[in-house]
Amino acid sequence: MSTQATLSKNTTTIALKGGMFTLTTIQLLEYDLEALSAELDEKINQAPNFFLYAPIILDLQRISRQEEMIELAAVVDVLKTKKLIPIGIRGANKTYKELAIEAGLAIFPEEKIIVSKKRTATEDPKLTEKISASTSVSRQESTHTATRLITQPVRSGQQIYAQGGDLIVLASVSHGAELLADGHIHVYGPLRGRALAGVMGDKDAMIFCRSLEAELVSIAGQYRLSEDLKETCWKQPACIQLQEERLHIKPV
Repeated sequence: MSTQATLSKNTTTIALKGGMFTLTTIQLLEYDLEALSAELDEKINQAPNFFLYAPIILDLQRISRQEEMIELAAVVDVLKTKKLIPIGIRGANKTYKELAIEAGLAIFPEEKIIVSKKRTATEDPKLTEKISASTSVSRQESTHTATRLITQPVRSGQQIYAQGGDLIVLASVSHGAELLADGHIHVYGPLRGRALAGVMGDKDAMIFCRSLEAELVSIAGQYRLSEDLKETCWKQPACIQLQEERLHIKPV
């Protein structure tokens, strides 16, 4: 075997590597191209550098439930005109998935919601006695809360979402990490990544942190970037809330 043949056999042109990246998801609630274009302009004007050529995932969960089909290609074109890069979809039915593949878009898996399984009396006989003795416990004490508690540092590339409630992080949040919550966000350590509260539109949601060093903060879709945040309360305990469609930051 020649030396050239040996080299050709032992070399490769690619290497497959895993990685975690923070991606922005746009959930399409209604099919109105003019309204979509206008709302995108509004968001981009708030943080132009953040959205410039940003990779975007389209969430079609709400649209997929509607009987009337939308023109997926038209939505993709609107995103591209705003210098956004649509890379895939999620929450779609079979028809939209086929259209996405034809358009060269990836199919992202559905978000996994991990629910802790509680042991029952049948799984642990020792619990039977305790349950019988606690019949006087009020219903309010046993009510499930949607608050999500994170006790470990949130590292770069991680995304944590508190669906239907608040998110509490007892440790630090690194650059490149992303926190999302339908309700409030509390960070009892340095907040260096991105924090988006009220992601489903709750304008009363707030963000609290022990040290404000964030790349981006958002409440109900209103954004402010680190360049703006450095003007007030930088590396200090802060409270962020939405007032008259603008984010207000004050020390705590």
